[in-house]
Amino acid sequence: MKKRIERKIIIPESISQHIEEEYRKSKTFRRAYDEEVLKLEICYKIARLRKSRHLTQQELAIKAHTTQQNISRLENPENSKISLHTLARLAVALKARINIDLVPQE
Repeated sequence: MKKRIERKIIIPESISQHIEEEYRKSKTFRRAYDEEVLKLEICYKIARLRKSRHLTQQELAIKAHTTQQNISRLENPENSKISLHTLARLAVALKARINIDLVPQE
């Protein structure tokens, strides 16, 4: 007869605590989390800068020589595809500059 091993399940106190624990434990989770945060930051920055310039998506699209649907897609974190060329066109249209920083991981 096999001996039954009982595992003690530890439930985190919050979602934040769970995310922090997974981030520390899992390289795969950490990579996926970092990629999602980067996408969210880029989308948020595009939308925030557009709004601070008092531009609609349509107005920005005209300035960036693209479509309103493209601007909507770029402001949506579900869309992970944005090229440096497109980002550069948006920067010009928004009178902004691109600042890319690669920070070594510890």
